[in-house]
Amino acid sequence: PMFRDLASASRCGRGRAGTLNTLYEDMRKKNIKPVKPSGFVFHESRVGSTLVANMLAAVPTNIVYSESAPPPAVLNHCRSCSKQRKTDILQKLIALMGASPTNYHTHLFFKFQSATVPNIRSLLDAFPETPWLFVYRDPVQTMMSHFKNGVGNGPCLRQRRSPPPATIKILKAESAAKASRTSPENYCAAHLAMLTSSALDADGSSDRGLLVDYASMPGALEAYVFPKHFGLSLAPEDALRTHAASSVYSKARGGRKAGAWESDNEKKERAATP
Repeated sequence: PMFRDLASASRCGRGRAGTLNTLYEDMRKKNIKPVKPSGFVFHESRVGSTLVANMLAAVPTNIVYSESAPPPAVLNHCRSCSKQRKTDILQKLIALMGASPTNYHTHLFFKFQSATVPNIRSLLDAFPETPWLFVYRDPVQTMMSHFKNGVGNGPCLRQRRSPPPATIKILKAESAAKASRTSPENYCAAHLAMLTSSALDADGSSDRGLLVDYASMPGALEAYVFPKHFGLSLAPEDALRTHAASSVYSKARGGRKAGAWESDNEKKERAATP
């Protein structure tokens, strides 16, 4: 379900290496017309975004990247780049990732890592016409999902040792050191608040965004998000494929986790402390 799974299963080896500009010019010389991005998916993490990606990936003519490494490398590490420079890099990178030499593919979708949300504006500046989603969930349920392996081990704590300024501000801490010493529960809540605030700010300045509640999925994806927001017209057989993908646990990789998907909202609510 993730890009790393695709890379691991691929028999393409290491692929061709080269600078971004060299690879981009080579694509142009070969007259390969890349598929333009049809939709971006942002999220809080542990809120059903992989389900969105898997349903989109069920359509053979869709190219779907689920948490691939290149885009966040630009968003999170090209901090000294000017706005124009970052836009140029992102546009060329996405074009290369949308290359379809046989012209078989018709749509291109990206589900980005939650860590890219604070830099969401850079992507929207580079692709102002691309529709996008932000998937969210009831905060108690989201935190319980983050802490499913125990408090202190959640993905929301990855930046705890070096918290970003926005999270420090939400915690009302006097310094990064004091913010990092707050309880895991408080830090996780602040981290999620930082992500949702970033998404809300982006949505307020964009007419291409849509906020999608986990509780509305998968029905809302099939009824509105895919056909109306993303403009994805599905043939009957493709609609059946996306529906079938919605009934399988989104992160199943075989073994004990494989099988039918079912909501765990009530279970997480019961397990939460008052």
